[in-house]
Amino acid sequence: MTRKLKIGLLGCGNVGRGLVELVGRNEALIQQRSGVELRITKILVRDLDKERQGVDHALLTTHPDKVLNNGCDLVVELVGGIEPARSFIERSLARGKHVVTANKALLALDGFSLMKTAAAKKVRLGFEASVCGGIPIIRALRNGLVGNNIQRLSGILNGTCNYILTRMTEDRVEFEDALREAQAKGFAEADPTLDIDGHDAAQKLKILTELAFGAQVDADAVQVEGIRDIAADDVQAAREFGFVIKHVATAELSEDAVALSCAPLLLPMSHQLAGIRDENNAVLVRGDAVGEMLFSGKGAGSLPSASAVLSDVVDIACHKGGFSLSPGGRITASGRDGESRHYLRFTVGCPSDIGPITTLLQRNRIEVARAAAVWARSDSGKHQVRVLTHGCSRKAVETSLRDSAQLGLQNGKSIALRVAD
Repeated sequence: MTRKLKIGLLGCGNVGRGLVELVGRNEALIQQRSGVELRITKILVRDLDKERQGVDHALLTTHPDKVLNNGCDLVVELVGGIEPARSFIERSLARGKHVVTANKALLALDGFSLMKTAAAKKVRLGFEASVCGGIPIIRALRNGLVGNNIQRLSGILNGTCNYILTRMTEDRVEFEDALREAQAKGFAEADPTLDIDGHDAAQKLKILTELAFGAQVDADAVQVEGIRDIAADDVQAAREFGFVIKHVATAELSEDAVALSCAPLLLPMSHQLAGIRDENNAVLVRGDAVGEMLFSGKGAGSLPSASAVLSDVVDIACHKGGFSLSPGGRITASGRDGESRHYLRFTVGCPSDIGPITTLLQRNRIEVARAAAVWARSDSGKHQVRVLTHGCSRKAVETSLRDSAQLGLQNGKSIALRVAD
């Protein structure tokens, strides 16, 4: 017997139009595979006069109540941001309607309270599209890996950062040139701050962490670093040392605390995330039963994200989807400063400064594995000392950077990147 589901759609931007396209184009396929007949009853937009190819103008409205009170069974929230999106979702849940959202910013901020509301109202909250677009990582953590204690997850969660670093690696261009190309191709926003400074990936990591470990994480628990200070010279040095630079989000459970970070790392060429190119995303999950599993694919775009939204919609219609479990308690963020190798780049006035710098590092109990002095390619005087260390604490590295500046050994910006285990 065919089940009918009426959908109220809030927002008709790229993902919203993608959802309308998929529902219309694959209507027969969806019904054949799932036994569900989907019908969009009303669509909230800001501007009725804007042209939206493939969207029935009769469905459009600028009044939220005409979407929420139009007899729909499920509400899809795609307006983004915190407000009025949160109010729309809360009103929908309060009225006993299922909700599907792709709103990572809201879920990172207030996802636990929304899950509790959904559970109390015995309805479902689906959010597959909020992390990694078309990659079914939410469903994998919630269903496929339900019999596993998740020990660690790491991933490339931001397509903008990955595209920029890929172009810097393969085309040997500077950060600014790679960013302009990403913007020209639609892989970076006009204001890319949220992406290149690491905060978009941090929001996604918080969502995945709360789901993987079944507990709430404080909003400021993630240590965040971006990629804007990485130069083509750093990418080249990493290659010479046998690594590739990637922006990686990591959550690792240790006893009752979790260490959370989003930062550029040097990955060995053999690492499973090292080969993830351009705008693609990937998540590497370690469970106690399955070991390591890699999920990868398109992390953004109208159709990949719409596909994830649609999968939640169909699962909810089949009474299999969403997230209806009451969340657990709160998990503590680990403040431990574990030892790891580091790549250091000092910009110096004279290549002979390599001697004082290595001495300074040794004084701070940092053992040097490899070091090289690199002459400037112009008359700028911006010579470099590049160092690959043995395992050491981040505190020792930061102290060394501070000391080198105070001793007048730096003639420009320096950088310190961790090397992945």
